[in-house]
Amino acid sequence: MAKLASLFTCGFLTLTAGTAAQAQQTPFKLTVFNGPSVNNDSLWMASEKGFYRDEGLDVTYRLFPSGTTALQAFQTGQGDIVLTGDLPSVQYFFRVKGDYRTIAVVERDSKGYVGVAQNAITKPQDLIGKTVATRVGSTGSWFISEYLRKNGVDPSKVTVKNLDTQVLPAALCGGDIAAFFIWQPIGSRTLEICPDKAHYLTDASGYIQGYLVAGARPEWLSSPQGKDIATRWLRATIKGRDVAEKDFAAVAAYAKAKLDLSEKATRDQWDTNIRPLALDKVYYDDFCSLSRWGQGEKVIEQKIDFGQLTWPDGLKAIDTKLAEAPPPPC
Repeated sequence: MAKLASLFTCGFLTLTAGTAAQAQQTPFKLTVFNGPSVNNDSLWMASEKGFYRDEGLDVTYRLFPSGTTALQAFQTGQGDIVLTGDLPSVQYFFRVKGDYRTIAVVERDSKGYVGVAQNAITKPQDLIGKTVATRVGSTGSWFISEYLRKNGVDPSKVTVKNLDTQVLPAALCGGDIAAFFIWQPIGSRTLEICPDKAHYLTDASGYIQGYLVAGARPEWLSSPQGKDIATRWLRATIKGRDVAEKDFAAVAAYAKAKLDLSEKATRDQWDTNIRPLALDKVYYDDFCSLSRWGQGEKVIEQKIDFGQLTWPDGLKAIDTKLAEAPPPPC
């Protein structure tokens, strides 16, 4: 359990360097908030292969257990770029009165979001009268809601408990909750801890497609230096994506060294990762679905105006095809 706790303890990972060509130029400092999940592998490989260094960036990563938690620190004025999920990013945009822009979709998938349950829970109806958990306000909240609704279970008959990600495995293995709905590798780690007590109940296929998006403050992005730094970061991360998609061994080595993840836990999520590094039609369609659900559940205040929520300039500076025209507010 000590390893599990240390995996999710907030910490700093500083990646600093400069190419020979940039030796006489001070690298741009950049602080990125992200989480200990394999859906960040594009960032990992950009770091390991020196792509950020090649772009003249001195990047500091600050790790958080979830994007929702990262946004709490980001709201205080800390950090430059924050990696978070779909629902947290939209809720944050409204909460801070538009003082946030999504600059790219880093990763999305359905199979990387899982419902893990005690062995006695084998179908959705078994959750009636039980307590399930997620990081409330995260993509897990959307996942639970859609899972219950599409399986004809009245959400009022299931208690949803707010737990941060590092607590979920112990809570399930200890019998404090009947199930949890969250992203990998939390599920894989839980089954490693108590394989005789828990199993996969479902993944998010047919329910939602979860996202990891990168965002920043519009004031910073509108400055010449901020725009330049964000574009450099995107360019380097795209190169990291190209490595992460093909080199599982390098991703697994990083995950083991930095996060103490087993090869299996890494593989479970790496296999499901889709890494667009874009603002594309799939993103707009999925977020419109999220918006309709969120407005109905009263967890999103109003329609999403992608002209306000997104900042396509960095992607367009790299390749105009990476940032498709947004739909009307939805």
